[in-house]
Amino acid sequence: MWFLAVLLAACEAGEDAAVLDQPPVFIVGQDLDAIRGYLESGCCPRPDALTAYLSFFNLRAEAAGYGGIGFDNVGKPLAEEHSWGSGPVDARKTANAFAIRDLAIGLHLIDTTGSGSLDRLIAGEYDVNIDKLVKLFALVEGTVYLRIGYEFDGAWNAAYADPARYVAAFRHIVEAVRSRNAGNVQFVWQASASPLDDVLDGHRENIVRFYPGDEYVDWFAFSWFHHPHAMPSVPVDHRPATPRELADEVLTLARAAAKPVMIAEAAPQGFDLERLARRSISPIWDGGAGTGFTAVSSDEIWRAWYEPLFHLLEDNRDVVRALAYINCDWDAQPMWGPPYAAGYWGDSRLQMNARLAKRFSRAVADWKSGFTR
Repeated sequence: MWFLAVLLAACEAGEDAAVLDQPPVFIVGQDLDAIRGYLESGCCPRPDALTAYLSFFNLRAEAAGYGGIGFDNVGKPLAEEHSWGSGPVDARKTANAFAIRDLAIGLHLIDTTGSGSLDRLIAGEYDVNIDKLVKLFALVEGTVYLRIGYEFDGAWNAAYADPARYVAAFRHIVEAVRSRNAGNVQFVWQASASPLDDVLDGHRENIVRFYPGDEYVDWFAFSWFHHPHAMPSVPVDHRPATPRELADEVLTLARAAAKPVMIAEAAPQGFDLERLARRSISPIWDGGAGTGFTAVSSDEIWRAWYEPLFHLLEDNRDVVRALAYINCDWDAQPMWGPPYAAGYWGDSRLQMNARLAKRFSRAVADWKSGFTR
């Protein structure tokens, strides 16, 4: 009933509530090698923003590479880029080295060193980490899109399992950043919108329980890795919602709140753009991760993932105003590569496939031009 109530509220609000002034934003990430490869190739549109990831609880920890922020506790830039197995990260460099004004940040709120971190954050014990975040924001010439505790509903983010604790942590960070006069920051509430999460949980979550409130959220967001109507091809305990159904849930909430939507993480999971191949992504979805090799053409990859993505953008032009593409060789990174403990992801580098890069570039241009007609 909760979802029906939200849907009715969105309808009663009328079309005017969804009319937004936010121009379209195209974002590329998610690590420095991915960004360098994309920009150096010249294959595709120059992004409006770049993606960086930060480990919040490690921002002041030298042994943990200062959480990927790129400078030490007195503001000195680091000589070496940090990596936790998913490519080099350095948010300071991402913000300043490529002459691109805006920065999208995935702020990881899980502390793997112990429990109770969110409670200590809420109590203000990590406000010095927020101070350091604000120093980074001051280095960004344009807008910072801060995705606080991204994919809060993902089973892989078990630390967020208590909605009340997650909401309190989100609100605390927003209030602390605002109190420090970081006026270039917009706060993003990102769901995973993943059917694999439904399979892992054994049910569909009520994501409204995780919502911090309109006064704390500037953008709604979700991840997008599959075909909109994808379903598991292996036996599961229940029928999960499709990616499109889960995305529509976020889109409906955003319309009710009259907030813009970001597709905050997007890549064709399971496809290798260079080798023109498709493999199974997970034993809970379609088979052993990395098994089931199937040769595919560029046109087949386009129809399977890219074309539905741009249909999604077009169908929801009233609220979807940002697309963040992940342009990386997942298979070459320890976190995502063999033996595929986190599933099989493939290779989503557009510069490795001239045919797809050309079609992608045209599609992005068409999407963005539609807002200036």
